[in-house]
Amino acid sequence: FAFVTSGSPAINHTEKPMDLMLLNAASQAQYFPAEDSWLSGHSVSYYYFGHVIVSLVGKAGGVATSVGYNLSIATIAALAGSVAFGLVYNLVRLTGGSLRRSLAFGATAPALVLLAGNLTGALEFVRIRGWGGEGFWNWAAIKGLDAIPSVGGVFPDDFWWWFRSTRVIDTLDQNGASLDYTITEFPVFSFVLGDLHAHVLAIPFLLLAVATALAVFLSSSRLDASWLRREWLLGAFLALSAGALAFINFWDYPTIMALIAGIMLLKGLKDNPESLSRASTAAASVFVPVLALSVVMFLPFHLSAYSGQTSGILPLQGVSTRPFLLFVVMGLPIILCLLLLARTLLRLPRPEATDAPLAATAVVVAVLPIGLWLATALLFQLATDGAGNAFADLGRRLTLAAPGAIVVAAAAYGAMALARNGASPAHAFALLLIALAFYLLMGAELFHIVDSFGGAWRRMNTVFKFYYQAWLLLGIAAAYALSVLWAREAGAAPLRPWPKLAPAAAKLLGGAVVAVLWVASFYYTAGALTDRSAASPGSRTLDGLAFLENGAPDELAAIAWLRDEAGPGRIVEAVGDSYTEYGRISAATGRAALLGWKGHEIQWRGSHEPFAGREEDIAVIYSGTDPEQARQLLVNYGVRYVYLGSREQAKYGVASLPYYEEFLRTAFHQDNVIVYEFHEEQTVE
Repeated sequence: FAFVTSGSPAINHTEKPMDLMLLNAASQAQYFPAEDSWLSGHSVSYYYFGHVIVSLVGKAGGVATSVGYNLSIATIAALAGSVAFGLVYNLVRLTGGSLRRSLAFGATAPALVLLAGNLTGALEFVRIRGWGGEGFWNWAAIKGLDAIPSVGGVFPDDFWWWFRSTRVIDTLDQNGASLDYTITEFPVFSFVLGDLHAHVLAIPFLLLAVATALAVFLSSSRLDASWLRREWLLGAFLALSAGALAFINFWDYPTIMALIAGIMLLKGLKDNPESLSRASTAAASVFVPVLALSVVMFLPFHLSAYSGQTSGILPLQGVSTRPFLLFVVMGLPIILCLLLLARTLLRLPRPEATDAPLAATAVVVAVLPIGLWLATALLFQLATDGAGNAFADLGRRLTLAAPGAIVVAAAAYGAMALARNGASPAHAFALLLIALAFYLLMGAELFHIVDSFGGAWRRMNTVFKFYYQAWLLLGIAAAYALSVLWAREAGAAPLRPWPKLAPAAAKLLGGAVVAVLWVASFYYTAGALTDRSAASPGSRTLDGLAFLENGAPDELAAIAWLRDEAGPGRIVEAVGDSYTEYGRISAATGRAALLGWKGHEIQWRGSHEPFAGREEDIAVIYSGTDPEQARQLLVNYGVRYVYLGSREQAKYGVASLPYYEEFLRTAFHQDNVIVYEFHEEQTVE
């Protein structure tokens, strides 16, 4: 991935500047919570522990953040690959797998979790070859695919064709406009794109917490109220690895705590097979302290100025995911996981009366979200235009929610039954991952988290974040499933022998389907990596700001001076829209500016109130019409440096600021860029 990134290293598009800002804010911080480089005087209102971690690694390596940014992409991929490999290697060993088999199937985990693409890539190939009629593409209704010309070749040649795979699930009106805009990102796309987002930084740490949960399940100590006293180190590390996720990527925290709760219940059943109630009590006696400790360990973050943009949860109505599109997004891991589930259930001992509580618990947990949806949707409709719409929408909800609930119930029951019987802990663990992943997929069909996005974008983040987590969980379970499906026997007593129901032709057909899906999934990977790693001769680099060497060398020199040589202090630079060159100096240096990308600050803080009037004040500073007012603004905001470059000259119509010579001196000057330093005593409000 370092090689891939070196072909397209520039930090000048998508949300890379935002991530560079967070990285530099963490790197340059004199205290925590770190000051927001795009809103001076305010702390970062975001979960940014991942940026803190990679900034520390960069400092230890002695590299500039513009290089450390791109090295971090490769590092996160490598760390995640290591943990995924270790997880599946250990799961295969637990089933009695040999060293060779464990190594081989362990290696499929990084492939499935981190390298596999979704099946949109295969559809891209079908389209450029000119296969499939207009009717098929209208039915598929994947935005952008119907506009690709049939050009032949091996891979599409249009710009960033690989980006379309992350905008698969959508409901379009008759004019082709989005009614349900979602993001369906997955790890290899994240690494190819190269945005250092929180959900990317969290991948290895989420997998680490999953691995730690497995260690708890395998613990030889009996689970009870005194378990934490005996296994204090393991318990503390579990709380640490889970609690850190709230600070790295908060969306992962509820999911990992749900997994830990499930693991505790399985461990309780393993140690108390005669009673579900005693198992639940034992699980709660350990889970509650771990939950509390995970919060306390990161209490400074929770008590800081961080304020998320989410404001609640509402029932989803009017739109849903078509089953075909869900299959396009993650068909390969779903198929493998369902095969593992079916194989395991067929080999379980026949249910007895003592299994009824387990089955009832699994069913209640599985159908609870559907019941909650119906109740909240009815209340919501009663408050607006009557309950009829909720009942009319119930069929749409059940299209995916009901099959998802069946999978959740079956996987949860299987995991509990295996744990209680003391059989195949690897199987039980994998089934728990499957149950939780399908729970997330089902939840995205029933509810959406209320945030700053609305209308057609209302469940954009819900699908984005929870599908991403489901991908990781299913990828681990699918890699383990491959080892089980490949072997003639897998698992331990009391699993029954595999029934001889499937003829050779059916096995051959199943293997062929998996092989075709495997090739189709990795077509995307081959094409995207090839496209993204291409670089003109002599241009390959890991420096994300190297693009300025030819386009704006004076700006690059000013950035280096402010970042590495100038004394501490805030800056003023021009303000513009998000996803533009504006905010570059503060992002690239970590210097806190009066205001950066306004749209993102609104997302992080919920309104424009925290920076109301700042854009006008910045215009006053650059206007030169009132030196005394400009001086007072610099004092009030605690500004030390005023940056004047091409963007400031173009927006405010000034070539220099000679009218402030009484309190500004030129500290840096190269070609078109001047950095002024305020040389009067300042106070900060």
